Amino acid sequence: MKSFNELERQCLCSFEQAGPYWHLWTPEDHPIVFPDELAFMAGMNILALCAKMFPDVTIITFQLMTNHLHLTVAGPREAIEGMMARFIKSLFKYLRTRGLLLDRARFRPSVRQITSLQDLRNVIIYNNRNGYVVSPDETPMSYRWGANSCFFNPSVKERFRESRSTLSVREKRLYARTHDADGITDIITIDGYASPLSFCAIAFGERLFRCASHYFRELSRNIESQKAIAEEIGEKIFYADDELFSVLTGLSKKKYGQMSVALLPAQAKQELANILHYDYNAGNKQIIRMLKLDPRIVASLFPERY
Repeated sequence: MKSFNELERQCLCSFEQAGPYWHLWTPEDHPIVFPDELAFMAGMNILALCAKMFPDVTIITFQLMTNHLHLTVAGPREAIEGMMARFIKSLFKYLRTRGLLLDRARFRPSVRQITSLQDLRNVIIYNNRNGYVVSPDETPMSYRWGANSCFFNPSVKERFRESRSTLSVREKRLYARTHDADGITDIITIDGYASPLSFCAIAFGERLFRCASHYFRELSRNIESQKAIAEEIGEKIFYADDELFSVLTGLSKKKYGQMSVALLPAQAKQELANILHYDYNAGNKQIIRMLKLDPRIVASLFPERY
């Protein structure tokens, strides 16, 4: 078995072989862009086609949310901006055929250069956790509209190897809105839309982590790094219950010398409720579950969110 230092050197070597790296995101206060499953499927197919039309761009991971998106990419900034311009143009043309008229200018992505291996890891994790922390019904492996479910997931890779479905010429023209995509033949589809394994550098993204357990630890425990990214790019970040519980026990021990939140007096619980609400965007139902507070007390503290 390789030592920690050996594994870390391998990750750093992979990091240094590519780049420059970038985090792209669109505003999370934008109106709904993907109103239903058909729109999400179109978004996946359009992004796949655009990735193939811009071979200088490497998509490491991404997620489409209902009204915004995140991508972690490598390559020349000019090529990346060209790919995104094509993606947005094709997507909004498709949405127009569905009767959804949106202002394309408002969906313009922001770009931040990623400067280190750990920074890149943090951004990959930030991308891959978006869907499941927003919806309590999702997991890191179940959210479909991104590359998140492909990371360290043998079953997804097996389905990809077994699939023989591809986008037809008619579908490529429908989604790309151009004949330029006619010659693209290597996009494998699963369940009717492009598999990220067809157009994302999943294996490369995995090599940036020491092993699968390292990746999943970062996904579920590196909470403060995710909070820092959200603050830097002006987004709200949401946490799953187990993540909030980890934050809560740490706060309880630091402020009150008590690991067990259940043993805290009511005043201390209300102080922690304020921290969870204002610093960690916890909803009222989460606060009630975490702190076992009376719902009426929580409603009086934060009436606008109950």
